Amino acid sequence: MAWTLKNNGVIMNGQLIAFMDELAARLPFDVVVTSGVRTPAAQAAAMFTKIELGEDLTKLYKNRQFALDVTAAHPDAAAAAEIIQRYAAAGGGSTHLRGVGIDLRTRDLTTAQRNQLQQAVEDMGSYALYEPTPPHMHIELKKNYTSSSRLPLIAALLIGAILWTI
Repeated sequence: MAWTLKNNGVIMNGQLIAFMDELAARLPFDVVVTSGVRTPAAQAAAMFTKIELGEDLTKLYKNRQFALDVTAAHPDAAAAAEIIQRYAAAGGGSTHLRGVGIDLRTRDLTTAQRNQLQQAVEDMGSYALYEPTPPHMHIELKKNYTSSSRLPLIAALLIGAILWTI
């Protein structure tokens, strides 16, 4: 089927686009990307939303100290962004910061579709975790996706535009 972006604020890189193209081809329903690549400030905002909804970040993040440090910074977004930047510079923090994390909306999916989505991601060799607060499927790419079926189309359109102007 197809995939779309929730809005223009969702940042995608070539690897995430290639992953989504392959994932969508495996699914019999459409999916919506709610988050891709994040800046430290965007990551802080996402983590603060979870805190404000009652989520214990230490149960979600593998690095407990990272979760504790960001939680302690709440509600100071600038302080949290600095903490997140420090962890990212050391190779830690969220996979969204490294361009290999993506979130998909699940509120409009049935439980069976959500399970099918998770299985498709795992069949592709990546990791999927359903997070109920707020509801979404967090995906971590475990291999490099370098090509996309959309890239040749984009290249063809660019070449066509150049030839048209000559």
